[in-house]
Amino acid sequence: MEWITIKEVCNLTNKSESTVRNLARKLKASKSKDIRLEKLKTGHEKILFKLSFVNSQLLTNQQVKSKQLNQDSNSDKVISILERELNEKNKQIEALTDRLKESNLLYAQLQESIKLIEAPKKKKRWFW
Repeated sequence: MEWITIKEVCNLTNKSESTVRNLARKLKASKSKDIRLEKLKTGHEKILFKLSFVNSQLLTNQQVKSKQLNQDSNSDKVISILERELNEKNKQIEALTDRLKESNLLYAQLQESIKLIEAPKKKKRWFW
């Protein structure tokens, strides 16, 4: 379950802080489970609202749709960025694979040339 602060509720719903605080007082008096109070070290209380409550009670349908559209457009941007990165990584992997193949061929040629250099000489027999 996600909880958000008063300032986040104000930013999300475009309501004033005093309106949100009045709502918090009403919810606190009714002992609602949609609000939570956290004690801070300073002795003050931090008021947190349940995100599902904010979405269902405080946001209008138009605000919800605009938030969803923003999230959708942001996710489309992220997906396009990730696709470009993936394509670039695939190109890099392909280039590295080609280099690896070339180096394997060079190693094979080097091993063949070493075998030719180090080939054992035949001993001359005394009777030939």
